[in-house]
Amino acid sequence: MRLFYFLFLISFSVVAQNPKLGVTITSITTDDISASNTEYHINYQIENKTSEELSFFLLPNALIANTASSLTLYPVYRMYQNGVFEDMDGPFFEYETEDELEYAKIEDKTSAEAKKLINKIQTKQSYVGKYFYKKYKDEGGKSEDFQWIYQRQKLLNNIITLKPKETKSFTIKTLWNKNRFIKNDDLEFYLDENNTIEIELILDLKTNLFKDQLSEEDLVKINVNPNFIRGDFVSNKMKIDFKE
Repeated sequence: MRLFYFLFLISFSVVAQNPKLGVTITSITTDDISASNTEYHINYQIENKTSEELSFFLLPNALIANTASSLTLYPVYRMYQNGVFEDMDGPFFEYETEDELEYAKIEDKTSAEAKKLINKIQTKQSYVGKYFYKKYKDEGGKSEDFQWIYQRQKLLNNIITLKPKETKSFTIKTLWNKNRFIKNDDLEFYLDENNTIEIELILDLKTNLFKDQLSEEDLVKINVNPNFIRGDFVSNKMKIDFKE
């Protein structure tokens, strides 16, 4: 019994030390675009470490804070100050498209520029929604729930597949509004530019939490595929600059 337990621990340790996916932040660049905003580009890679093709749900070009990440397609980020994890809801927020990012940069949301851009975003979303609905119906779909149809197709469009040993590169674009005080309920955090501040990414890959957004046929295809993976995959930590 002791031998079996020992071998189990060795096996578990080997699996833990040799994950199927490797996640690496390769660089972080900043651009001080205005008095109130700095733009960050977080460049990272996902590597398939196996000899099998792997698939998973992920919207790779946005991110979300660890404290707000219970049901998300985005990479999750964690912040550290002087080596200590701080579970703050910020300083970055998710922008799925370039248009959303550009809208966030506009300081006067009542300006003609802002109104034009928000109209562009809404028009594009409406077009995409109608396209998803038509596609679903053309494929024989029976549901009339427009929101469910939209979310289902969005989810299916964000399946990433990596060939054996393949590495893909991605860039997350986001903003910091230069607010150093970040409050979570009764907790308050301060981004001290004199501290060593680091960021890491976590791919929290799930399938079961999205089951209500998929059809039974979708779920069967995913569940019978042993290479549609789940699990947490953590990147390296990289220093990130909050100096002004």
